[in-house]
Amino acid sequence: MSLATFFTDAVAIWRHRAPEEIDRGFPDVAEAPPDTRRLIRDRRYCRVLSNINDMPLDNVSLACAWKALQHEMALVPGGEVCRIGDVIITTRAGFEVAPSPDQLAYVQSFYLDRDCVSNADFARFVLAGGYADPELWPEVVLPNVLQFTDSTGQPGPRFWTDGNPPPDKLDHPVVGISWYEANAFATWTGKRLPSTDEWQRAGTWPQGHCGDGSEMRYPWGNAFDPSKANVWTSGHRDTVAVHRYEVGRTPNGVRQLVGNVWEWVDTQFYPSTTEGVSMILKQTMAEIRGGAFDTYFPTQASCQFRTGQPLLFRGANVGFRCCVSVHTLPGASDTIPSCSDEES
Repeated sequence: MSLATFFTDAVAIWRHRAPEEIDRGFPDVAEAPPDTRRLIRDRRYCRVLSNINDMPLDNVSLACAWKALQHEMALVPGGEVCRIGDVIITTRAGFEVAPSPDQLAYVQSFYLDRDCVSNADFARFVLAGGYADPELWPEVVLPNVLQFTDSTGQPGPRFWTDGNPPPDKLDHPVVGISWYEANAFATWTGKRLPSTDEWQRAGTWPQGHCGDGSEMRYPWGNAFDPSKANVWTSGHRDTVAVHRYEVGRTPNGVRQLVGNVWEWVDTQFYPSTTEGVSMILKQTMAEIRGGAFDTYFPTQASCQFRTGQPLLFRGANVGFRCCVSVHTLPGASDTIPSCSDEES
C-alpha cells in the first residue's frame, strides 16, 4: 500500500462506534459554541486555550476550556529537580545502569495530565483519523505509520482488535503505542510529552530541594508501599484502570505517576560509562519513567530511576501522559468568566 492510498482511504477504516464515554465527572460545557464544545469534549481543550486553529473565541469558550483543563490536569509549580545521569556498572549479573552524581535542573511551571492517556482517550484520536493526518507525524516516520497497526492490521495500538480497544479496558492506560504515536496524540490535543525533568518534578515538587537530598523517592514519600502503586508485588500482573491507586497520587492529584505503565517522555536516553563516555546505541531511544505492573524492583519504580526504549517500541507495559507549559496558556482561570453548569 502506498502512502497516498493510506492517507486517502484510511478514514474509511474508522466506521466503528466510539467507545462508551468514561467521564468520571468531566465538567459540563454545554454553553460553549458547537465547534469549541466538540473540541473540549474530545479532550482537546488546550487547542481552544492556545487557539491553535485560529478561531475567533469568546469568553464562554475560554472559560469552559479552562474548566476542563483544571479537571483533567494538575498544576505543577516550577522549581529544581535532581537530574541524575546514568552510568553503566559491572555486577555479578552483567552490566547494569546506575545513577551518577546529582546535578540541579530548573523546571518552569506546567500542567500535567492527572491520569495516563486511556484506551477511551486514544480511541477518539483513532476515530478522528489521527493516523491518516500527515500533519501530526514527522516526515521521517511517515513510512512507519503504515506499520502502526493493531492485531488485525487496522491502524491503532498494537493490542487492539479491528480498530477498537478491548471493551473491558476502556479506562486502562493505552499501551502498544510507540513514542511517535504518543507524540502524535499529544499534538492532536494541543499538548506535548513532558521532559524527563518535568516528569520528575511532578512526583517530587513538595520536597523538591535536591541540593540537600530531601527530594522524595516516591510521590507519597521515601518508603515504597505496594498498596500505592501497581507493580509486580501488587499482584495484578496487568494494567488496571487509570483512576485506581488513589492513595498513591501526588498532593496535587496526579495518579499513577509510579506503577501501572512506564511513561514515554520527550527526552532522549543517553547512558554513559563510569568514565563519563556516552555509549553509542544501535537505535535512538527515548526515556521511559515510573515503572509498570511488571516492574519487580521498587527502586526502578521511583521518581529518580530512568531507562529507555527504542522510539518504535510498542510494548504492553509502556503508555504516556501529556502536559502543557503554563506560559503558553493565555490568562489565568480566575480572570476568565465562569462557565455555567446548567444546560443551555
